[in-house]
Amino acid sequence: MSNIILEINQNIATLTFDLENEKINKLSFEILKEFKEILNTIENDSSIKALVIDSAKKDIFIAGADIKEIEKLKDEKDVYEALMEVHEIFNKLENLTIPTIAYINGACMGGGLELVLACKYRVLSTNEKTKLAFPEIKLGIFPGFAGTIRAPKLIGLVNALDLILTGKTVDAKKAYKLGLADMIFDDAQKEFMLDSFVKKAIYGTVNKKTNFKLLNYAPLNEIVFNKALKGLEAKVNKDFKAPYVALEVIKATINKELEDAIKIEAKEFAKLAVSKESKNMIKLFFLFEKLNKNYTKTQNPISNAIVLGNGIMGKGIIWLFSKYLKDVRIKIRDISQANEIIKDVSKIYDYLIKTRKMTKNEAELKLNKISYTENFTGFKNFDFIIEAIVEDENIKKQTYAQIESLTNESGIIATNTSSISIEKLASEVKNKENFLGVHFFNPVNLMPLVEVIPNANTSKETINKVFELLISCGKTPILVGDCAGFIVNRILLPYMNEAAFILEQGSKIEKIDNVIKDFGMPMGPFTLADTVGVDIGYKVATILNESYGSRMPIASIIEKMYNAKLLGAKTKAGFYEYAGRDKYANSHVTSMLENNNKIIEDEEIVQRCIYIMINEASRCLEENIVTDAAIIDFAMITGTGFPPYKGGLLSYANEIGLKNILESLRKFEKEYGSRFTPSNLLIKLVEEYEDFETGEALWKH
Repeated sequence: MSNIILEINQNIATLTFDLENEKINKLSFEILKEFKEILNTIENDSSIKALVIDSAKKDIFIAGADIKEIEKLKDEKDVYEALMEVHEIFNKLENLTIPTIAYINGACMGGGLELVLACKYRVLSTNEKTKLAFPEIKLGIFPGFAGTIRAPKLIGLVNALDLILTGKTVDAKKAYKLGLADMIFDDAQKEFMLDSFVKKAIYGTVNKKTNFKLLNYAPLNEIVFNKALKGLEAKVNKDFKAPYVALEVIKATINKELEDAIKIEAKEFAKLAVSKESKNMIKLFFLFEKLNKNYTKTQNPISNAIVLGNGIMGKGIIWLFSKYLKDVRIKIRDISQANEIIKDVSKIYDYLIKTRKMTKNEAELKLNKISYTENFTGFKNFDFIIEAIVEDENIKKQTYAQIESLTNESGIIATNTSSISIEKLASEVKNKENFLGVHFFNPVNLMPLVEVIPNANTSKETINKVFELLISCGKTPILVGDCAGFIVNRILLPYMNEAAFILEQGSKIEKIDNVIKDFGMPMGPFTLADTVGVDIGYKVATILNESYGSRMPIASIIEKMYNAKLLGAKTKAGFYEYAGRDKYANSHVTSMLENNNKIIEDEEIVQRCIYIMINEASRCLEENIVTDAAIIDFAMITGTGFPPYKGGLLSYANEIGLKNILESLRKFEKEYGSRFTPSNLLIKLVEEYEDFETGEALWKH
């Protein structure tokens, strides 16, 4: 047993987590058994006056429970029994008669945070890597080691609900403010400060924390629970059960004795842990981890970049590189534009300052990395150049010719095009090995996905360097074959277009949006169109229509709106009219509709919008634009907000049954035309009794 080290010095026991052959500490059943044996040793040694729990891992206390073990559990009874064993261990820790102090210098997540809640005291380092969170909600579960019971008692109901229902992360200062920490100090002061705190704990002179006696006050609790429920209903789809169940568990256990409370928590946790929603989200978690390691480290990673284009996307990319790289140069047409660009980039930093994720000084240092030029000066000194200019093939090609004459031979040139074929854009580029598509999503500061699209001659070295750059900037890149619209836009545009076709036939703007939102999308297709911009949607739809023909027609209402300059939220009028925070269906749009009187059932609205995406996604596999169905699931979740608890677009298709989808597509094809013609792959999968999980051999070539 060498995952946990026990040292006793001057009657103080120090228990140090240091998992063998692991970069991080995590709580597996094996580790917890080892932990229990050490607690037994401490319990039986009357000479020990205090216990300190520490970690030998750099910047990590305990990263949480071992998710692979949770994933393997298939039976509710097994989960329940496993949890009761963990409770026995944590209760043993809580019931030690000596002071127990957790020293946290680094990430303390999930089960790790629940472990320290069972200690009498928590002392935190102010290291920027010290982060505390209950991220279980993001895995379709909730804290199951009595976190829902101990947290409200320690930090109050409101604070506990905020952490548990959102999965949000807090730093040491915020943790101290909430009452999660009894003391915070710089790690360099550890030896003196921790020793001093331990002595105070032994002598009982630590300042007492707030006692949340209001937990016993039922009327006030009822108000808090009702408000929390309304908050969830406004933001979280009812199909995603974890936060709703967590809320009910906290409500049911708030004033119960620990012995009874843990049984309620364990029973409800066990149901969620074996649910399809949780398995889907755990699968997504592992895919996310895998994709974020999908590169080989280079000796000279990209450290500086030039950005051409200062629209919304350009400014987002400027902000990203100013945050993570050493130097960012902006190419502008006129020096007078510089102030406006810096002002808009600063707004993103202002939000980080406001939410205490960055100090004002740190933000100013980042902004000082930005320089600008009117005349391409200094281009030879930069490793990476990306354009986010107007979506026009000829203008982009002219720009590359100009850049190539000024940059160094090893410099990588990228385009942020959202829909134009990379092969077309690369046709006149001389150094094709160093040219590729790097498609960010808006808003750049929030969207993790980036599509990387090489041309036929892009070198593996270039692709690797770009992956390394993007992952170092906190993004998750996926490699996508070249085609109009790539993955996300190629699949998403037919969905938005179909919503417009439905509107032309019948139903109302708000009704269609609400039905799709009820399905689980973060916003309805018309709200999305207004947010992105009807003009951008129309231009992308035009490019896709040129490439894919009758399979991707443009709904006439979108063209009418584009011509009428009803471009969405930015013009205060699109599918909706906007007045401050209020929005309502735009009567100018509804007046453009003719014969809009067919009654379309909710089920048909969902099927037409979602099945048309599934069909297009199957074509992407058929054409080997990507060869892994899980990548499409990941792209649609992170690029469009497709509900992660449904597992992604193609996992959802497997759940519905491909035969059912094929039958619906054939029915819609008869009624509405060739945009619903089923793909050859979909037909083949049904014929061979396969699906998107089992049928890889039918599309990989």
